[in-house]
Amino acid sequence: MISSALKLADKGSFRDLTIDQIARTAKVSRPAFYTHFSDKEELLLAAVGDVSEELYEMADRWWHGVGPPAQRVRQAIEGVVSVYAGDARLLRIAAEVATYDEEVRILWLDIAERFIEATADHIRSEQDVGLIPRALHPRATAEALYWMAERCCYIYLGRGERTPKQVVQALMPVWVAALYPGVIPAGRPSPR
Repeated sequence: MISSALKLADKGSFRDLTIDQIARTAKVSRPAFYTHFSDKEELLLAAVGDVSEELYEMADRWWHGVGPPAQRVRQAIEGVVSVYAGDARLLRIAAEVATYDEEVRILWLDIAERFIEATADHIRSEQDVGLIPRALHPRATAEALYWMAERCCYIYLGRGERTPKQVVQALMPVWVAALYPGVIPAGRPSPR
C-alpha cells in the first residue's frame, strides 16, 4: 500500500490522495486498508518510522563505530545518503506533508530531535577526549550539521538532481572541517 501511495503522490499531491485511490492501486479493498491504517497519514507515518530506523543505524557508524574520526564520519554519511536515496520519494513526501499535517510534523521533528541529540552527545564525548574543540557548542553544532545534511538530501536526492556520491562528496569535508579542525586538516578527510 505504501508503494501505491507513493506512486500516486508522484503524479499529484499526497494531500489530494484518497483512500479509495490508494486501495485500488494497491489492489486491496477499502476495508482491508482500514485493517492496517486509520488514514493515509498513518500509512505515511509507518513508512517513515521504518526508514528513520535505517537512517539511525547508518548514523550510528559515526557515533559508535571504530576507526579514525573522518573514516567514521564518511561511513555514516555514505550510509545515511544511501538509505535516503533509496527512499527519497517517501522522505520528500513526508517533509512536504509535515508542513501542513500536525501529526506528521511532530513525527518529523521527533526524528530530527533523535538524530540531533545523539549527535550532540557524541560531540560532547569527542570533546572530552580532545578530538573536537570545546569552542563548538554541541547542540548548536549538531542542529546545524543535521539540518544541512537533511536539506542537501531533500533538495538533491529527493529531486534526483545529484547522485548519492556527489552528495557524500559535498557533505563529508564540511562535517570533518566543522568537527575536527586542526585534528584533521579540512583539505584531507582522513588522518595520515
